[in-house]
Parts: sequence; C-alpha cells; structure tokens
Amino acid sequence: MSYVVLGTTDCEFCTKAKYLLREKGVSFTSYSLDTPSSRWLLTLIKKAGMTTVPQIWDNKGHHVGGYTQLKEHLE
Repeated sequence: MSYVVLGTTDCEFCTKAKYLLREKGVSFTSYSLDTPSSRWLLTLIKKAGMTTVPQIWDNKGHHVGGYTQLKEHLE
C-alpha cells in the first residue's frame, strides 16, 4: 500500500508521519505545501475545509487524516 502525505517543511507531525511510514516499510509520496510547485494543493485542502497538516490519503483515495489517525490506521 502507498500513501500521499501533504504537509509543510517545518511541521513536526508531518516529519513524524513520514518517519512512521518509513519505519513500517510503507511507500509514500510527500508534497510540501510551502513550495511554489505545490501551492495549488494548499488551495485545494483549504477549500476542502482542512486547516491542519499533515493530511494523509491511502492509495485507494481514502482520507486517513493526520499523524494520530495514521498511527491508529497502521496498528
């Protein structure tokens, strides 16, 4: 299974989420919302009413949530 992680470079929980996925041997793609090339993603998550990062999805498109929900999801 693969995941998508949307976060920012200075986000402690984003870093923890990526570390957890690596630790579990799970592949993921990470997008940093504070880079110019990913600004459009920031607009999308704001329009969706999401106000915190990380925001994580699985490979089937299901929204997992943030770090805490990811941790519970992987257990």
